Amino acid sequence: MSTYLRCGAARRCVTPPLGKNIPQCMAPNYATGVRDELYTHALAVEGDGGCVLLISIDTSGLGTAFSGRVRKALYEAVGIPEEAIMVSAIHIHTGGPQLMDVFWGQGRDPDVEELFFGKTVEAAVEAYESRVPVTARFHEGREGRISFCRNYRMQDGTIVTNPGKRRAAEIVAPASEIDDRLSSLRFDDLSGKPIAEIVNFACHPDTVGGSEYCADYPGALRRRLREIYGDSYTVLFFNGCSGNVNHVDGPKRIDPEFRYPKDHYETMGRILAEDLLRLHEAHGRELGTVTVGARRRRFRAPRRQPAEAELLWAERMLTDETAGKVDRRLAEEVLRLAAHPRRTELVEMQAIRIGEVGVVGFPGEPFADIGLRLRARASTDALMISELANNELGYFATEPAYSAGVYEAILPSAVFTETEIDRMIDESVKLLDVLFSERQRKR
Repeated sequence: MSTYLRCGAARRCVTPPLGKNIPQCMAPNYATGVRDELYTHALAVEGDGGCVLLISIDTSGLGTAFSGRVRKALYEAVGIPEEAIMVSAIHIHTGGPQLMDVFWGQGRDPDVEELFFGKTVEAAVEAYESRVPVTARFHEGREGRISFCRNYRMQDGTIVTNPGKRRAAEIVAPASEIDDRLSSLRFDDLSGKPIAEIVNFACHPDTVGGSEYCADYPGALRRRLREIYGDSYTVLFFNGCSGNVNHVDGPKRIDPEFRYPKDHYETMGRILAEDLLRLHEAHGRELGTVTVGARRRRFRAPRRQPAEAELLWAERMLTDETAGKVDRRLAEEVLRLAAHPRRTELVEMQAIRIGEVGVVGFPGEPFADIGLRLRARASTDALMISELANNELGYFATEPAYSAGVYEAILPSAVFTETEIDRMIDESVKLLDVLFSERQRKR
């Protein structure tokens, strides 16, 4: 039986060449500069039960073709089973082309995929080969100043996504609660030197805009922590359940002079870094076991199909000269789905255990309350949740968003009913139960 966990970490720059498409607003947006380099980060953790590889990439989304290729290459290179490898997109909106086929017509960019694939595998192999004995501490706090539910109940009874300045005065309250947890799992070598950290926080990394590559607030957070702990310090960021969460505090826009500055992402990163440093000083909870394990569950889930009302809406949008480009692109996809139906999707739920800490991966963008429901049932109170793990299957929405017909809850944005989302939660709970029951058997 091991006395210590063993951990290794590495990163690689993956900033694509200029001229590549930055995925924003469902329309071409070609990169003209670099504000902040993009990276892929990898962390290997070994203990009793095996070794897991956790990967976090500065991209908006990735599909199973990409994650499956990475998993297969790493199994061949270092022998870690695919179910013990989690490949997550941070959902950076100013990253390069997404590593998947996406419905707004960007398609795949083979050159960028090769860049991200090669550098990701390099980083993961280095992480695995650089494992050293470590101690680990789990930290958890709250940060409620920089993330907000982006769906609001309005005075007329409707629910609106990002009402903006024009309707800010009509806001009554957020439509849903969010999870403002900030959690961290930090690894120190046996001399006490911090070497790596997993950070989990939920907010859309969509604060920058424009046509320059930028790693948004996760990049700013990582830079600040490297200033403190050294350039070799590796920060693996997992974006939590941020499907209905962004940085915009809607009611603040009542003030006609209020604007978020272009460097607001730097402010967000600095705030999170300061929070983490305070958590580190409080020492957190040292892991009492060195059990490491991983499980996954795959199942076929039925997709929602376009209803008559949605088809009529789509046809109307395509003949309405005043319709916005987002509505028109959504309408095109609704009609395409009607002409070429997709009946099911392969869903993979994944759970990883590191000591008393659980990590659950969702293959899409879950609303915040989905994460809260999972936390309430999980086998551990030290839980991290990564959205966009191993795949991108759209938004995972909940009521009242469906009834309100907000952007995140309509086709083609949300392809599953709440019944299927409930199943994702159920399967995650079961995976955690299996992983954490092993602690009892080992005693």
